[in-house]
Amino acid sequence: MNLRFIPGLNNFRGVTRESARRDITAGLSVAAVALPVGLAYSAMMGVPPVAGLWAAIAGMLGYALFGSSRTLIVGPDTATCTLIAATLTGMALTTPEDRLLGATSIALAVGIGCLIARVLRLGVLANLLSRPVLIGYMAGVAVTLAMSQLSGLTGVGLRNSGLVHPFMELSRRLSEIQIPTLCLGLASCLMLVAIKRWRPTWPGPILLVAGACLLSWIFNFPALGIAVVGEVPAGLPAFSVPTRLEGIDSILLGAAGVLVVSFSSGIVTARSFAARSGEHVDPNRELVGFGAANVAAGLFQGYVVTGADSRTAVGLVAGGASPLVSISAAAALAVVVGLLSAPLYWLPQAALSAILLLAAASLFDWHAFKRLARISRIELAFGILAAVGVVGFGVLQGVAVSVGATLLYAMYVSGNPRDALLGRLPGESVLGKLHLNPDAHPVPGTVIWLFESSVWFFNADAFRRRAREIIEQAGDVRWFVLDAEAMTQADADAVEALYELKRKLDERGITLLVAGGHGKFRTALERSGLVKKIGRDKIFGTPEQAVEAIERWRQGPPDTLA
Repeated sequence: MNLRFIPGLNNFRGVTRESARRDITAGLSVAAVALPVGLAYSAMMGVPPVAGLWAAIAGMLGYALFGSSRTLIVGPDTATCTLIAATLTGMALTTPEDRLLGATSIALAVGIGCLIARVLRLGVLANLLSRPVLIGYMAGVAVTLAMSQLSGLTGVGLRNSGLVHPFMELSRRLSEIQIPTLCLGLASCLMLVAIKRWRPTWPGPILLVAGACLLSWIFNFPALGIAVVGEVPAGLPAFSVPTRLEGIDSILLGAAGVLVVSFSSGIVTARSFAARSGEHVDPNRELVGFGAANVAAGLFQGYVVTGADSRTAVGLVAGGASPLVSISAAAALAVVVGLLSAPLYWLPQAALSAILLLAAASLFDWHAFKRLARISRIELAFGILAAVGVVGFGVLQGVAVSVGATLLYAMYVSGNPRDALLGRLPGESVLGKLHLNPDAHPVPGTVIWLFESSVWFFNADAFRRRAREIIEQAGDVRWFVLDAEAMTQADADAVEALYELKRKLDERGITLLVAGGHGKFRTALERSGLVKKIGRDKIFGTPEQAVEAIERWRQGPPDTLA
């Protein structure tokens, strides 16, 4: 039975007791990472610290019930939080309470906007993201995520980002490295690697968090200069509908920008992880999932959430495979903020950095780049461009540059499609390309031309140019067969190009035949009068049928060609 009203419940099918145990364990690992991330983004936005945890709790529950991905984890994101903070500052909101009210209003507007976009089926825009872009995005995220952990592992507050600059800055500030923090970070990494290799079924991140908190409390890590999470505010969110309408125009304008950024970032994350797990993600369903997640976050005093790459990576590495990961993570965060916030005071930042560093290492897929290199060098270049762009310019800017490059390449290929001359294959009834089959030979007195694309305004000139070249090189021929098998569409430029081809052939006394063509191409021929101009008896389903007709005409009286 298809659960239409709560579609996300379909993703729970196939969950067994054993897989549920792994999912719950993975959810606890996700919660361990989501906790400090939520607190950090709240501080950046100037809202009460606990709002980030409320956003994560409500968002994960909303997405688990309505999203399309089984493994995606939603939560606050750097790009969206930066935009929201700028919008709130532009509205002159200064107190944490006022800024939170503005942030919840934006989240609610973004959620409703996602649902409207779903009704309009705008998820199709996600098809602009090619596989090389997704592979490069994941590699860029892996590098960016790993580089961002240098501060937590060394205790040095690095100001630079990118691939090289953090190391250069760190080399100038070697004296500031906190040796206890560095040792704890390296030991945490070794512990996670050892557990993954020798005890892969053990919940490594959870054991690390529990052990690190205990050691921090026993040895008083803050006194040793090791940074800890600190105070975690307690209390669960209450249902609240934002009612203040001041600055509604600014809120809607800001929400529009956040919607574009959050959906773009979220769908890239969802599709990238789906490509790794073999899962299919429906962009229109994702709009529903993101819409539900943000409506829930807005109604429970949170702010905008989207696909969270670091938390999704942690969940996958821990063995998560269903929305139960999100639900258990949300439950764990609820328990923490409601009852157990005090012990997390002692959680070392270096331990969290180790968890994220190992998650980043699992995201970088060398084999995917090797496959791209074998398939197409240009696609490898697009993947590298996406990775470099994400690392050098940021997630959205990097993806935008690589998507733009792939679209330009697609337009170039479409504007300069391949073509071929066809001829008879020895002992075969079908025709073959002359340049690929040395044994093939042209049909006497006949040119058979395959244009491997529909004709549009952006390749109509290429069609005209190539047709002129073929006609000039054809010599003494009586028939010209246009193989339109690849043509499914036609616009006004295509019709004019076909009329021009007909006129040039008529001037040389050559008869035009059309073979193949489908759908709107045939409709355009009918409506433009080209069918009547060419003659219905000279339009065929395949080039082989056209050649058979030519053979019959060759044996008949000349007036049969009129």
